[in-house]
Amino acid sequence: MATIEMEVCQFQVDETDFCDSILSRFSNSIQEEHQHLCTVLGAMSQELKEQNLPKTPVTYFCTTCSSIDRLSSDPDSPTHIIDSLLTILSMVLPRISPVILKKKRDYLSELMVRVLRSKSPPAASGLKCISHLLMIRESDNWSDVSQLYGLLLSFIADQHSKVRRQSHVCIHDTLHNFQGSSALAPASEGIINTFERYLLLAGGSNAAASKSPEGAQEVLYILDALKECLPLMSMKSTTTVLKYLKPLLELHQPLVSRRIMDSLNVLCLHPTSEVSPEVLLELLCSLALSVSGNVRTVDDITFTTRLLDVGMRKVHSLDRKMCIVKLPAIFNALGDVLACEHEEALHAATEALKSLIHACIDLNLIKQGVNRITTNADMETRRSGPTIIEKLCATIESLLDYRFSTVWDMSFQVISTMFNKLGENSSYLLMGTLKGLADLQKLPDEDLIYRKQLHECIGSALVAMGPEIFLSIVPLKLEVEDLSEANVWILPILKQYTVGAHLSFFRESILNMVRLMKQKSRMLYLEGQIVSSRSYDALVYSLWSLLPSFCNYPLDTAESFKDMEKTLCSALREEANLCGIICSSLQILIQQNRGILEQKIDLNGSDNSISRQRAMARYTPQIAGDNLTVLKSSAREFLSVLSGKFLKSAQDGGCLQSTIHELASIADKEIVTRFFRNTMQKLLKVTQDAGNAEASRNSSTMELDNSSKGSLAVVRAQLFDLAVSLLPGLDAKEIDLLFVAIKPALRDDEGLIQKKAYKVLSIILRNLFWLPVPYTFWWIPLNCDAFLSARFEELLKLLIEVLPSCHFSAKHHRLECLYSLIVHASKCESEKRCDIISSFLTEIILALKESHFRMANKKTRNRAYDMLVQIGHACGDEEKGGKRENLHQFFNMVAAGLAGETPHMISAAVKGLARLAYEFSDLVSTTYNLLPSTFLLLKRKNREIAKANLGLLKVLVAKSQTEGLQIHLRSMVEGLLNWQDITKNQFKAKVKLLLEMLVKKCGMDAVKAVMPEEHMKLLTNIRKIKERKERNLAAKSEETRSQQSKATTSRLSRWNHTKIFSSFGDEDSEDSDAESTDGKTLSGQQSKATLHFNSKASSSRMHKAAKSLPEDLFDQLEDEPLDLLDQRKTRSALRSTGGHHLKRKPGLEDEPEIDSEGRLIIREGGGGGKPRGEVSSSNPESEDVRSQAGSSHKSINSSIEKNRKRRKTSDSGWAYTGGEYASKKAAGDVKRKDKLEPYAYWPLDRKMMSRRPEQRAAARKGMASVVRLTKKLEGKSVSSALSSKGLRFKRVQKKSSKKKSK
Repeated sequence: MATIEMEVCQFQVDETDFCDSILSRFSNSIQEEHQHLCTVLGAMSQELKEQNLPKTPVTYFCTTCSSIDRLSSDPDSPTHIIDSLLTILSMVLPRISPVILKKKRDYLSELMVRVLRSKSPPAASGLKCISHLLMIRESDNWSDVSQLYGLLLSFIADQHSKVRRQSHVCIHDTLHNFQGSSALAPASEGIINTFERYLLLAGGSNAAASKSPEGAQEVLYILDALKECLPLMSMKSTTTVLKYLKPLLELHQPLVSRRIMDSLNVLCLHPTSEVSPEVLLELLCSLALSVSGNVRTVDDITFTTRLLDVGMRKVHSLDRKMCIVKLPAIFNALGDVLACEHEEALHAATEALKSLIHACIDLNLIKQGVNRITTNADMETRRSGPTIIEKLCATIESLLDYRFSTVWDMSFQVISTMFNKLGENSSYLLMGTLKGLADLQKLPDEDLIYRKQLHECIGSALVAMGPEIFLSIVPLKLEVEDLSEANVWILPILKQYTVGAHLSFFRESILNMVRLMKQKSRMLYLEGQIVSSRSYDALVYSLWSLLPSFCNYPLDTAESFKDMEKTLCSALREEANLCGIICSSLQILIQQNRGILEQKIDLNGSDNSISRQRAMARYTPQIAGDNLTVLKSSAREFLSVLSGKFLKSAQDGGCLQSTIHELASIADKEIVTRFFRNTMQKLLKVTQDAGNAEASRNSSTMELDNSSKGSLAVVRAQLFDLAVSLLPGLDAKEIDLLFVAIKPALRDDEGLIQKKAYKVLSIILRNLFWLPVPYTFWWIPLNCDAFLSARFEELLKLLIEVLPSCHFSAKHHRLECLYSLIVHASKCESEKRCDIISSFLTEIILALKESHFRMANKKTRNRAYDMLVQIGHACGDEEKGGKRENLHQFFNMVAAGLAGETPHMISAAVKGLARLAYEFSDLVSTTYNLLPSTFLLLKRKNREIAKANLGLLKVLVAKSQTEGLQIHLRSMVEGLLNWQDITKNQFKAKVKLLLEMLVKKCGMDAVKAVMPEEHMKLLTNIRKIKERKERNLAAKSEETRSQQSKATTSRLSRWNHTKIFSSFGDEDSEDSDAESTDGKTLSGQQSKATLHFNSKASSSRMHKAAKSLPEDLFDQLEDEPLDLLDQRKTRSALRSTGGHHLKRKPGLEDEPEIDSEGRLIIREGGGGGKPRGEVSSSNPESEDVRSQAGSSHKSINSSIEKNRKRRKTSDSGWAYTGGEYASKKAAGDVKRKDKLEPYAYWPLDRKMMSRRPEQRAAARKGMASVVRLTKKLEGKSVSSALSSKGLRFKRVQKKSSKKKSK
C-alpha cells in the first residue's frame, strides 16, 4: 500500500463525487493494491446507490467506519479489504468538517487503536488517520492525546519500512501541530524515552560477534526519525538528544555518524529550532577534530565540512561569545580539509571558510585585535597571548604554505574574502599575509600556475588597505639600480583596483616617482644607453596611467585637486602622450560628481564592485557639490589648454573634444561664452581666407597646389568641432549664432566641411542641453524642441535646398538631422505630418541602397535602416504619443515607392518594407497584401529587384506564424516556382532556402500538397538533405549537440540586411557594373600583371574594410564577443583578421637589428639584417619577388625551385639548416672560428603531421636514417665521422654512374 500512501499525500479531490475522483485516479493502475482499492470503493458506491444515499464524503466516511468496525471484530476477515478501507478513510478524513470529527473522535480513536493493535502488519493508512485525529484535538491537555500519540510512537522503530516511514512523517506533522502548545514537551519526552530505551538495550546486550547487538537496528530507525523531528522538539528534549549523540559519534561507525550529521544539519538549517548552544558547539568541535582523519571517506569529509559551516553560524546566532571562542579551532579544521586532494571537499572547505568569515567576524572582534596590536606596538615583548582575530588571521596566512600549493587558487579566494572583511584594519592583521603574497610573485611560472588568481588576491588587499598603506608594505622600489629588482608588477594591479584613494598621495608620492624616473631617463640618454632610457620612459608613462584610477571617487578632490592643476596643465602642454590619460581622468571626476549630485548613479547597482560601493557610500550631494566647485574654478585654465591643444594636433581629437564638452557643462557661462566667441571669430577669419583662396584660384589660369585649401578645410573642421564641444555651456543666443555659421557650410564644395556642418546641426537637433543655474550646481533643461519649434520651417527649407549638393560622406549626419525633424513633425497635425515625412522619405529610402564600397556609405545605409524603425516607433508607440493607424499610414507611404520608375527606387522600397515587417509584427499581415506585386516584380528581368523581393519573402516566412503562413502558402510556392526568367538561375540557392524555411515552418506535407508536380524533385532533394542532417546530428555526442544549439540559437533573431538580401556568397553589389567599367578603363593603361596586382590589393583592402563593420559579421554586434563555439563564425573571423600574415617569414635573422638610438630597423622585402643590395640565395621569397619583377636569369629560377623543395619546413616557421658550417670548396661541413663543432641535424618535416599515410611514412623514413647513422657514428670523432660519411657518399656516386653507363 506504499504507493497509495505516497500518492494520497499530495492528492486533493476537487470533484463532487468522491468515488469518481478516486476511480479516475487509480482505475488504470496495474498494482494489486490499487485494484483492491477500486474494487472496494466501487462496491461501496454501488451499495450507496442501491440504498438511494447521497454520495458525499460524510456518507463514505460513515460507511467506511461501519465496515471497518464490522470487519475488525471478525478474525477471518480479508486483510486487503481492511487495508483498502483504511486507505479510503485516510483520504476522506480531510474532507470532513472538524466539527463532525470532534463529535466522533472517541469512536474513531477506539476503532483505530483496536484495528492497528490487532492487525499485523499494521496498515500505514491507519497511522495517517491517527495523525489527523491528533491535529483536530479539542484541547492541549496531554491526557486527551497521550493514547493516540503513544500508539503512533510505538511504530517509530517498526520492522516494516512502509509503516516506519509513515510513522516518522506522522510524528513530524503532529509535532509541527503541537508547536506553541503545552503538549509539545510531553510529546518530545516520549521520543526521548523511546530513544533511551533502545540505547540501553543496545548497550547492555551481549550478542555474538557475528550478530549485531539487540536494539542497534532500532537505534538507527530512531535516528532516521530524529532527522524529521529534532528541529520541532522542545529545547530541553533537543539538548538531551544532542548529549546522547556525542558518544554515538565517538563510535566512528559510518551508518551512525551519517545519520547523526543529517539530523544536526536539519537542526542547524531550521530557522526556528531551539537548541542549547553549548551542547551543539561541543558536538561541532568533536566533529572538527575528526574531520581530517584518513579513515573517513570523501563524502563524510565534505558533509562534515558543510555541517561545520551551518552549525557555527547557528551557534553564532544563538550565542556570539561562545561561538568566537571556538572559531579558531574550526578554522584550523577547515584548513586541514583544504589541504586534502579531494575536489568536492576542497570546494566545501573554501565555501565554509568564506561563509564563516562573513557571518562570524564582526567589527567588535576586529577592533579587539587592532587595539591589542596598537597597544603592544611599543613594547618589546607581548604580555598577553594573541587575540581570537589574530589566531584566525594566522590560520588564513598559513594557507600560503607550500602544502597548499596545489590549491593556492582556493586559498587566494579565502584570503581575498578576509581582506574584504577586515577592510582598512587588514594592514594591522594581515600585513604578513600581504608580504607572503608578494613573495609568491617571485616564483617562476613552473611553480606558480595561479598567477592571475594571485594578482586578484593582491588586488583585494589593495582595495582593503588603500594604495598608501599598500605601497608602504610592498613598495615599488623604483629607486634601485637594476629594474629587474623593482616591483613593477604592482603597477597593473594599482591601475585596475585603485578606487577611493587620495589625490594628495598621487601628487606627493607618484609624481615624485615620475620626476625621479625622468631624471634617470635623461641621465641614461646622455650616457648613450638608449634602451635603458626608454625603459624608464615607459615607467613614467605607467605611473601617469595610474591617474584615472586615483580619480575614481577620490576622497580629497576638494582639498587636493587645485594643487594638481598646474602640474596637469603643464603635462598637457609638454607631453603629448599623456593627453589621453589626463583627459579621461578629468572626465571621470566631472561625470561621477555630477552623477551623484543629480542622483543619476545607483549606489547599490549590481555592476558596482564592493570597493566601488564602499567609495561611493562616502559621497554625498554636499561633497559632490564641493568637488564640482573646485573643478569649476579650474575649468578656465583647462579649457584654454585643451582648446589650444585641440587646434594644434589632430591626435586624441575625440578625447580632447569629450573633455572640453564635460568642462563646458560645469564652467561659468561667461567663460564658455568667451571661448565660443573667440572660436567663432577664428572660424569667420578662416572661412574668409578660404573664400579668398578659392577666388584667386578661380581667377588664375595656372594650376595651383591644393595643400593650402586642404589645410584651411582642416582648420575649419576643427573649429566646428571645438564650437560644438562648448555647446553644453551655451544659451539660445549662442546656439543661433552657431546655426548661422553652419548654414553656408552646408553648401560648401569641400566634403569635410559639409560633414562637420551636418554633424554640428545633428547634435544641436538631437541633444537635450542643461544650462547651469547661477551660484548653484543645478542645471535646468534646454530642450532642443524650443530650437526646432522656432526654426522648423527654416530648417525644412534649408535641408531641401542643400540636398543636391550633399556630399556622400555627410549623408550619415544628414539623416540624423532628418530624423530629428521627422520626430518633431510626428507631433503635428495629420496632414502636415504626412507632407513632411513624404518630402524626406524618398531620400531615406534611397539611402538604403548606398554603395557597398565606401565606409561612410555603409554607415549611411545602417543609419537609414535604423531611421525607418525609429520613425515607425515614433508613429506607432502609444507611449510616445503615436497610434497604430499612424504606423500603417507610414508603411503605406513606404510601399508607394513600389511605383517608382527606376529599379533602384523599387528595390530600395522593398528593402524598407522588409525592415518594417521584421520590426513590427502588426505589419506582417499588411505585407501579405503586397504579395501579388512582389511576384509581378519577380518576373521583371532585373537582378536588383529580384534580390530585394526575395529578401522580403524571407522576412515574411521568418516572422509569420504558422497559421498565417499556411493561408498564403500556395500563392508563395507557386509564385516562386512559376518564376520563369533568365534571372531565376542566378537565385536558385535563395529560392531553395525559402522552400526549406517553408518546410520547417509548415511541414513537409503542407508544402508537398501545394508543390507543382514538375518541381517535386526539388522537394525530394530538400527532404533528403534534411534527413541527412538529422542523422548526422543524431550520430554526434550530446556535448557536441548542446554546443551547436548554444552557438546557433542565440543570435538568429537580429536584423542583418546583408544576410537577408545577400546569401550564399552572393555579395556582389548593385555597383558591379560601374566597377567592371573602371576595370576596363584601367586595362587599357596598365599591363595585365600590374592590373591583377592592383585589383587584388584593392579588393582585399575593400574586403577588410567591409569586414570591420558589424553588418558583415553576420550575428555579431560591436559590443558583443565572438561566439567561439560556432566553428563557422570563428573561421570567418580568423580569415577576416588576416591571420595568414602572422607566419614568420623564412630567412629572418635570430637577433633584430637596432640602430644607435635603440630603434628597430626593418628591411624591406623581408631581408632581415642584410642590406638591400645584397643577394641571398637562401631567401626564396626575395627571389620570388625579383622573378615577378621581370628577372629572366635561369640560374636564379632554378635555385628558387631547389630551395623551395629543400626547405618546405620553413613555410610554417623558422628552421635551422646549419648553413654556416657548409664548405664552399668541398662537400660536408667544416669548423668555423668561434663556433661550436658541426653536428648532425634533421629539420622538422611538416609531412609528419599530414593526414596522408604515405607522406607520414616518408617523413619517418628520413628520420629513421638519421637515427641509424647516429648509432653507426657513436663514439667516433667528428673528423672520422665526416670522412666515413664522405667515403660512403663517393661510393654511392660511383655505383650510380656505372648503372647509368650500362
